Amino acid sequence: MKVSYYLYLTLTTVFVYLGVLLSVAYFTLMERKSLSSFGIRLGPDKTSFLGFAQPITDGVKLFMKEFVVPANSASVIFLVIPSISLMLCLLGWQIFPSFALSSWSSNDILFFLVVSSLNAHIAIMSGWSSNSKYAGIGGVRGFAQVISYEICLSISLIVVVILSGSMSFFSIAESGWSIWWSFFCLPVVLLWLTVCLAEANRAPFDLVEAESELVSGFNTEYSAGGFALLFIAEYGMILLLCSVTVFSFFQNPNMLNVAGLCWAFFKVMMLVFFFIWSRAGLPRLRYDFLMMACWASLLPFILGVYCLVFFVSKV
Repeated sequence: MKVSYYLYLTLTTVFVYLGVLLSVAYFTLMERKSLSSFGIRLGPDKTSFLGFAQPITDGVKLFMKEFVVPANSASVIFLVIPSISLMLCLLGWQIFPSFALSSWSSNDILFFLVVSSLNAHIAIMSGWSSNSKYAGIGGVRGFAQVISYEICLSISLIVVVILSGSMSFFSIAESGWSIWWSFFCLPVVLLWLTVCLAEANRAPFDLVEAESELVSGFNTEYSAGGFALLFIAEYGMILLLCSVTVFSFFQNPNMLNVAGLCWAFFKVMMLVFFFIWSRAGLPRLRYDFLMMACWASLLPFILGVYCLVFFVSKV
């Protein structure tokens, strides 16, 4: 019985990982087509029917290119960082491998916070190991940005934990409370979405990869397969943040049946489009404004909400 159970978990986990990789591939296609529409121009449409094979050809091209290691870099760390980045991304998706895990995985919100906080080390280590000024400055910017906004992200999820009385996304789904919370306290939801944009290094908070200043930020020196792995991990984390947002703030009753999952998938796709729209429609902030927005505005607000919720829960 145990062997079949563990085989079932292994197969579902592999299925989820393959689904994440395929979703990332076509997320990039959706982004390129959406950005081209926003800019009133043609997107990828030559490869296969309407460009649907474009992500596959891009992946084959990247992994077949030569991976160049800079001569003065810390070569071992430089080589392993892309793999660690992808591993952390897939590890974060471990909170959604199978509904059978809901029977024993009761702290998956805490697990998500641990995995997301480890992503800060990817930026600083890849920038340092490249031994490049552009990559080093981009790594320092990325580390400071992720650490700052990670505090707001963690406190927002703690508010969810207090209101739902559970540390598990599955328990929240069974209660169906959070759809009412999202309407009742819309400012917290907007703050969470802002923090997710900053955590994922997306516009208007993509100061880590500001092309006009830092070429490509901490991943400037990466090419071919290393570049591909870093961006697979980045887009995978965006999809993970969208899924966590739905499970935390935009749930509906009967979330764990087929109809509920289809509705959840639709809401995830709407959030993914929000990430793309923000890149096309919002101007990039200056870096000091980015940090001031966190420490002078978002953090005091979410701390006030946390104190209010904690007081009400005790009363």
